[in-house]
Amino acid sequence: MNHKQRVLDTVNHKPTDRAPMNYLAHESVSQALIKRLGLVDHEELLQFLDIDMRRVGSYGSAGQPAQGPDADGYYRDMWGVKYRDRAEGPVRHIPPFDENTTLDQIIGHDWPDAAKLDLSWIKPECEKYHEKYSLYGSPWGPFFHQAWWIMGQENFYVWMYTRPEHIKACIDHIVDYGIEATRRFIEAADGMLDFTYFGNDFGSQRGSLMSPELFNEFIRPSVKRYYDISHEYGLNVMQHSCGGIREIIPLFIEDGVNVIDPVQTYAAGMDFDALVQDFGSQVTFHGGIDTQTTLPFGTTEDVRNEVKSRLRATAGNGGYVLMSSQEYIEDVPLDNILTVYDEGSKFSA
Repeated sequence: MNHKQRVLDTVNHKPTDRAPMNYLAHESVSQALIKRLGLVDHEELLQFLDIDMRRVGSYGSAGQPAQGPDADGYYRDMWGVKYRDRAEGPVRHIPPFDENTTLDQIIGHDWPDAAKLDLSWIKPECEKYHEKYSLYGSPWGPFFHQAWWIMGQENFYVWMYTRPEHIKACIDHIVDYGIEATRRFIEAADGMLDFTYFGNDFGSQRGSLMSPELFNEFIRPSVKRYYDISHEYGLNVMQHSCGGIREIIPLFIEDGVNVIDPVQTYAAGMDFDALVQDFGSQVTFHGGIDTQTTLPFGTTEDVRNEVKSRLRATAGNGGYVLMSSQEYIEDVPLDNILTVYDEGSKFSA
């Protein structure tokens, strides 16, 4: 079966010859695998592992160059956050908004312009892979976290109660940029993209970072804007969120998400089998091989058993892409990473 078709059939809950597989890792991990296996580059590693997906761009795909440094050694990012380079001393971020900021100042802030983005690199990257592999990517759109940087995380949570219009205005401006950047990204891909991929961490180890009521009021309308523009172009949507997000998964599904990533199974409410039982017919899960315990501390047999468990839970009905519950980082033994894909490539229910 073609790699691309395997992924698309899985998302449409059609049977496939095996579950599709993906790979995301720190660069140092990938380089260690490349060296270990005697390979040439990252693409050869993906082919060796039989990976079905290719990512277009990265987390900074919609970024613009910072300005500076100024006379005090501070740079200014495109949102107006001032910071020092780590090499110049302790990192310190100075947000443009504080307790004295007025609503008019937020509205009149020097917001970035997505028209300045150079996305000419996207089409050539897509052309290399789109006929064989399923392509996913986007400007990432981390508006939730960006709002923290602009006003401070503590202020963000307090202002939801004390200055809600300030929060909404700030998010609206961030998302206006993100939506236009997404539109330009999709159009630059010229019909070769299969999924948009958006990232905001709405959960912690213990559960959601806010109540469903606050999520509905402040966050959900913007999340849906990203889903809507993706569907406008006929694309599937993959939503990244770490942590325990079980209580907002129904909202994601209602608003049109197709894939949920990365399924942090040791977080509250994120038992994999329970998620599949409750939501597996409505959404595809991407991830779920535990990077908190099994992968860093388990044996290869532990890893193999966990992969089998995930694949058995979703066998015959699609709805699962095999991947770890976070990017592979340096604490995961290389043998355990290789075991994930060895078992995934040969598993049959």
